[in-house]
Amino acid sequence: MAMHTLRMMALGGIHDHVAQGFHRYSTDSSWHLPHFEKMLYDQAQLAVAYITAFQVSGEQLYADVAKDILLYVSRDLSDKSGGFYSAEDADSVPVSGGLEKREGAFCVWTASEVRELLPDVVEGAVGAATLADIFMHHYGVKEQGNVAPEQDPHGELQGKNVLIVRYSVELTAAHFGITVEKVNELMTSARARMAEVRKIRPQPHLDTKMLASWNGLMLSAFARVGAVLGNEAMVERAVRAGYFLKEHLWDPDQQNLLRSCYRGDQMEVQQISPPICGFLDDYAFIISGLLDLYEATFETEWLQWAEELQIRQDVLFWDDQGGGYFCSDPSDCTVLLRLKEDQDGAEPSANSVSASNLLRLSNFTGRQEWLQKSQQLLAAFSDRLTRIPIALPEMVRALMAQHYTLQQS
Repeated sequence: MAMHTLRMMALGGIHDHVAQGFHRYSTDSSWHLPHFEKMLYDQAQLAVAYITAFQVSGEQLYADVAKDILLYVSRDLSDKSGGFYSAEDADSVPVSGGLEKREGAFCVWTASEVRELLPDVVEGAVGAATLADIFMHHYGVKEQGNVAPEQDPHGELQGKNVLIVRYSVELTAAHFGITVEKVNELMTSARARMAEVRKIRPQPHLDTKMLASWNGLMLSAFARVGAVLGNEAMVERAVRAGYFLKEHLWDPDQQNLLRSCYRGDQMEVQQISPPICGFLDDYAFIISGLLDLYEATFETEWLQWAEELQIRQDVLFWDDQGGGYFCSDPSDCTVLLRLKEDQDGAEPSANSVSASNLLRLSNFTGRQEWLQKSQQLLAAFSDRLTRIPIALPEMVRALMAQHYTLQQS
């Protein structure tokens, strides 16, 4: 089920076939029409999911999609400091002009645009088909647009097409009487041309805020994909992200993480004023990323900083009475309710990630108190895990690791 879902997402319109990465979510059951916003935390978790699917199956498609995601992040969501930006908006000014922004204007295509851009007649193709003919067949482009009116209540996508792979490469090749290799070559060339056109369209707004927690997730993505594929450039990008976090979002004097920073008008990294101290997810996600980076590089500085952060997390957020971690510093008088998140949503809960972090740290360092803390955390959520395990899939993963134990090679 998981492999099929990942495959259909990769083929669907939720995947940006021209400029890489994934949009925020699909509005239909076939992954066709997305909400066009792109979020950093989605890219990070999807890259890990796809590279894990590649490890399980050995199927190259999943590795290619993981690389595709990180290409997008490297190009469009990366700051020169090594940090990662938060998001790209869904709306932008349409190519046709006007001041009013429209959903998906940066990403969608009319049939006439495709025909004008890809006019070449393909040698040997049935019926003297053009590159546009083959592309439109493969990606479901229709003259009247391929977005149903009921899916477009504001009429913003009328006559437009959201690219979705409608036929396999083999079926497209058979339809036009050419080889599979030729189809792959043609589609790569066509997407590259369309990407160049996209560059000159009015750009959607870029949210240049850099959040500690989301940067931790992306640190994991680059480290894990780089390690699995043996890609030194990806691992090096993860190292740069690690140094960014240490330089810009860690206060060594106060021994505190900071929640966020942003790109200033002069393109330099600026702090939020006054600085906001990190929450539980900032610590948990960065620790997880540092452990992945340590596994990718075997550089002990990343393991040592992960230990340092875990000690600080325990001091700031651990509940001595009930077990588990509070989401924010319980000593903060501005917080009226001390909450513990008990659901893995669009992002995993920090308690779920911490359960794995503690177990991994215990295995790396031999510190039994962290193994015990992981067990106490799982016990604190045992009722939820027993009654509604689907609410905490990441914590179930940590629970399974407790039972089956981790291995080092």
